[in-house]
Amino acid sequence: MLKSIKDEEWRTLYALEEASLGQGAADDGKISRLARLPLDRVTFAFDQLNKKGLVLRRTASHALTTEAVEVMALREYVRRGLIAALGAIIAKGKESDVYEAFDDDGQLFALKFFKLGRTSFTRVRKKRFVAKSGMRSWMTVNYEAAKREYVALKKLQGLSEAFPRAIAWNRSTVILEELSGVRLATRPELVDPRSCLNAVLEAERIAYLRAGLVNADLSEYNILTDGERVWLIDWPQAVARAHPNVAELLRHDVAAVVTFFKKAYNVDTQVTDAVSYVEGNSDRLE
Repeated sequence: MLKSIKDEEWRTLYALEEASLGQGAADDGKISRLARLPLDRVTFAFDQLNKKGLVLRRTASHALTTEAVEVMALREYVRRGLIAALGAIIAKGKESDVYEAFDDDGQLFALKFFKLGRTSFTRVRKKRFVAKSGMRSWMTVNYEAAKREYVALKKLQGLSEAFPRAIAWNRSTVILEELSGVRLATRPELVDPRSCLNAVLEAERIAYLRAGLVNADLSEYNILTDGERVWLIDWPQAVARAHPNVAELLRHDVAAVVTFFKKAYNVDTQVTDAVSYVEGNSDRLE
C-alpha cells in the first residue's frame, strides 16, 4: 500500500487528517485548500484513495479509515528508519492489535495499533480521564491513547525490567520492545508462583512510588511471563497519583492480580496487605 500511494494522494490524506481531527470529516473544498492542490486533483485523489480503502465518502465530505491512519504512521516510521518490514500478528485484543516489526538490521520490535472504538474502553474512561470536550473523534481517542502509553512507559523506563521499553509513537501506534513471554491469563507453568506475584506487586509499587503511576486496568491479560520473569504491559489508561480515583483504581489493580493468583496458582495473599505494600505503607509482603 505504501508503495502504491502517489504524492497527490499523500497530500490529500494529510490534509484530510488535519481537517478531521476533532471533527471527523471534511469537504473537498477545504481539503483542496489545505493540500494546496486544485479541486479536480483532490477529487481524483479521493477516487483513488477510496478504491484503496483509505477514505470513505460521507455525503458531501470524506473521512479517513483506520487503515489510512496506520499507513501514514508506517510511512513515518519508514522515513525515520525505525521499521523496514512487518511480520506476523502477535496479539489481537479489545483495544489494540500488535504485530512483529523489523528494522533494516533485522531487529525485532512489537508494533501496536490502537483500535479504540471496538471496545468497552469508553465505559471506564470517565473514571480515568477528564474529557477536554464533549464528542471526540475516534482518531483523537486513538492518537491520545498511543501518546499516553508512550509517555507512561517513558516515565517507567529504567525503573524496573518489568516494564517494556517504548521506542517511538506516531498517530495511533506505538513501537515497543518485543518480549518473549506469554499472557498470564493462559495460566502457564511458573517456577515459583508466589515469587511471580511478588514481582508483579513490586512492579506496581515502583510504578506508584517512583513514577507516580497506576496502570488502572491491570489483570492477568496484560501481564506477560516466561515462567520466571514478569512484564506489565498496556499502559494507555494509566493515571497519576493526583487522580481523584487513584486509590480505587490501585486497589482494583492489586485485587485483580491477587485474586487471579489465588484461583490459578493457589497463592494466598491478603488484598489489604498487598495494597499497603504497593502504596508504600509497609516495607514487605507477608
